Amino acid sequence: MKPDEYVIGADLGGTHIRVAAVLATGKLSARVKRPSHANHGYKKIVKNIRSAIKEVALKKKSAPLAIGLASAGAIDFSKNVVISSPNFPGWKNVPLAQDAGSVFDCPVILENDANSAALGEGWLGAAKGWDDYIMLTLGTGIGGGVILNRKIWRGSSTSAGEIGHITVNPGGRLCACGNRGCLEATASASGLAASARALALSGDCEWLSDQKKRRGIGGIDAELVARGALLKDPACLKLLKDAGSDIGAAMAAVALVLGVSRFVIGGGAAPAFRFMRPAARKAALAMAYTLTGPKLKIVLAGLGDDAGIIGAALLAWERLG
Repeated sequence: MKPDEYVIGADLGGTHIRVAAVLATGKLSARVKRPSHANHGYKKIVKNIRSAIKEVALKKKSAPLAIGLASAGAIDFSKNVVISSPNFPGWKNVPLAQDAGSVFDCPVILENDANSAALGEGWLGAAKGWDDYIMLTLGTGIGGGVILNRKIWRGSSTSAGEIGHITVNPGGRLCACGNRGCLEATASASGLAASARALALSGDCEWLSDQKKRRGIGGIDAELVARGALLKDPACLKLLKDAGSDIGAAMAAVALVLGVSRFVIGGGAAPAFRFMRPAARKAALAMAYTLTGPKLKIVLAGLGDDAGIIGAALLAWERLG
């Protein structure tokens, strides 16, 4: 293998498309980041991904050996299709790998974004050396990656790990998937933003109401909630504490079923987890008798936004043998 040979790792999330060249060592270069425009339709998103892949190859001045593509949603790994995705309305069994990855004549591998992030963290990040762990990605939605014996566990449906759609508040807020009370509906960046906007409109949080006057209701987001928590605003702190409790409940459910006690927290909203961690840990320990203080490990991801790219690239390298 030549030292300059590379694969492309691409991570399609609800907010951004991130693409980069990845060497066999895991080193990234020629990065490209663009808005995903999740509501602009499938063809527009495919066009954006193809354009970003081409841009990476132009920067490298050579074609990739393979392409690993990570996407939010339920993935049929064997068929390289997205079965459905709450983040991308209207997607049903879309051949994303074929449509977006056929820029070059090379293998294309499609995987769920949280699974890819989990693999990336196990290869080069916070889970390096761990055999069994769960990755939770806190972003526009909440993804989950299940790693058992250092391999992605997909289940018979090939879409295991949708932890964001565990019901934690029966009858609660409507989720994008159509269910009510999903973890994603309250603890994701979009869920936190919805809760914060409701507080700002009701006037129950003076600080958020003041921010609404300055920014407009659309300017109230999860990042602002975290900023309010830093300023010790009681309402913002409670929002994050409640979200943490919901995350802990989901962790407990997974721990009871799979016997896993190690969790990695990543995604764009992960920095706010510092305010959620105590409540998450408390809830997980209270709800899962199999967990004990020494056994339960909850760590922040070490690769940041690169985890999905690196994991997708690892799958591409593995396909090449």
